[in-house]
Amino acid sequence: MTGKNILLLAHDGEDFFKARISFAKYLRQQGYQVFVMLPQDKYTDLINEHGFTVQNSSLERDNTNPLNLVKTIFEVREFAHQNKIDLVHSFKFVPNLINSFSNIFTSRRVVLHIAGLGIAFANTGLKYRFLKLVQQILFLIQFLRANLVIIQNPDDYDDFLFKRSFRNKIKVVKGSGVDIEKFAPDRTENVIKSSKVTFLCTTRLIWEKGIAEMVEAFESLPANLKENLQLLIIGEPDDKNPRTVTRDFIDKFQTNSLIRFLGRQNNISQFLNASDVFILPSYYREGIPRSILEALACGLPVITTNVPGCNLTVIQDKNGYIIKPRSATEIKNAVIKMLSKQSEWKAMGEASRQLALEEFSEETVYSQIVKLYRS
Repeated sequence: MTGKNILLLAHDGEDFFKARISFAKYLRQQGYQVFVMLPQDKYTDLINEHGFTVQNSSLERDNTNPLNLVKTIFEVREFAHQNKIDLVHSFKFVPNLINSFSNIFTSRRVVLHIAGLGIAFANTGLKYRFLKLVQQILFLIQFLRANLVIIQNPDDYDDFLFKRSFRNKIKVVKGSGVDIEKFAPDRTENVIKSSKVTFLCTTRLIWEKGIAEMVEAFESLPANLKENLQLLIIGEPDDKNPRTVTRDFIDKFQTNSLIRFLGRQNNISQFLNASDVFILPSYYREGIPRSILEALACGLPVITTNVPGCNLTVIQDKNGYIIKPRSATEIKNAVIKMLSKQSEWKAMGEASRQLALEEFSEETVYSQIVKLYRS
């Protein structure tokens, strides 16, 4: 790639600000001029304050109106033309679709970033099999125009149609990168204010994250283990997702001393550093969960599932345990095993931190992406 003007295309200001702005800053440090296009929300001004030109689009995360999608395609095309954009890098499914269509018959490089395949690939019912096929067809259409397709784990490759035709375009870059300075071991302050052994889960609250199975597992633990134990769950229901954990389910635990839903929290690194073990029993088709990467960077032992993405974050018995998905019994047994190995938690945590430094740091991930730009 010889051009230096890059457009980053996203569908959610908050997600971009939390997960992508550090990447935008890295690109700027590498000499690129970075433009951002996303819907108007309160994060537009925050992104502007970091020195990026932000163009608001008609695109919205839950926008299914074809007319609005077509409008956004022409908005992207016009903005890219006016600002002499050399490369458009989009994140997630709908922005990727718009990126592909808006750059038909242009010489701009099209980079599609797939951060997991989602619910349709996590379920086997008739409805989800149909949605999976539709999504696979739309992936195929996107790939025809793309110059580069970035996936976060190698298992996703197997779910694409006619994948061998695009094998030179599809590249694996593990995760979105974790800030190893912001997320680092620091046990000096306990925001939890509890002496109990603490298992922490931070995630978007949809059922495919294993929420029901995890709750069932902790409730079924022997009474003597539950006395000095707590499970903290940080995150909000995703009301735009039909598979969101319901408010009624969460409300059942308002007075529960073992399991507590803490809702949205902004100081995640402090909660991680006040916890003993991180757990995410997801069977969602993740890319690589950012929440686990943050836990690794903070030096926590991890329990997670043997599903694409999650299984790249744990070396069995070294920094945690990988278990079968969709099983409360598997979660329960892993928790009991972890509790019996408390003398090994320090070494497990050190192994987690080392894994984050070597494979998942922002510098590692971002440099791989820029190298792919230039190839």
